[in-house]
Amino acid sequence: ASCFVWWGIANNMTDPLVKAFTDIFKGLSNFQSSLIQFAFYGAYFGLAIPGSIIARKFGYKCGVLVGLGLYILGCFLFYPASLIQQFIPFLIAFYVLAGGLSILETNANPYVLALGPEETATQRLNLAQSFNPVGSVIGTILCQILILAKLEELKEQSAAATTAEQLRLLQSQQLAIVITPYLIVGGILVVIWILIARTKMPYVLESDKN
Repeated sequence: ASCFVWWGIANNMTDPLVKAFTDIFKGLSNFQSSLIQFAFYGAYFGLAIPGSIIARKFGYKCGVLVGLGLYILGCFLFYPASLIQQFIPFLIAFYVLAGGLSILETNANPYVLALGPEETATQRLNLAQSFNPVGSVIGTILCQILILAKLEELKEQSAAATTAEQLRLLQSQQLAIVITPYLIVGGILVVIWILIARTKMPYVLESDKN
């Protein structure tokens, strides 16, 4: 059920970053920054079917682990993207992250239904899904406190920066602020991935529902 929290966090940390990247990458248009949302939700659309194929061939637990693994990889890709200091690598990181969320969601929902008696399946799913709004609130708070508020503090420095070296240093500081919550989430998810991988769970294929 904690997986429902984690994709709620990611969903609500992403949208506010559209404006943040416009401030960080000077000359970036609103359309270009909106590509963050395109990459994010495009991955949701593109990888839902592969997520279902994984569930059919290898089982829901494998699908959950693959989804979490891509989520983790996407979080950690923010670090090399910040070193490159280019916008495109961030789009790639968002795409990988959201692709993991798509596969995770495709597998976690039906797996919750399968983990127990059929007559209580709906109650289990409702309970698990109740954690999603919790993640949404946490994601909004994390973005506001750990990213947007700190970026706001650097605005005075942004106005004072004139040389190319000062602008590069400022951009590095801004990107460090943006990536930190994702690196923290990625580190926590590594532990969760290991716990799920080592826990004995029923082996259920998607076709088993038929």
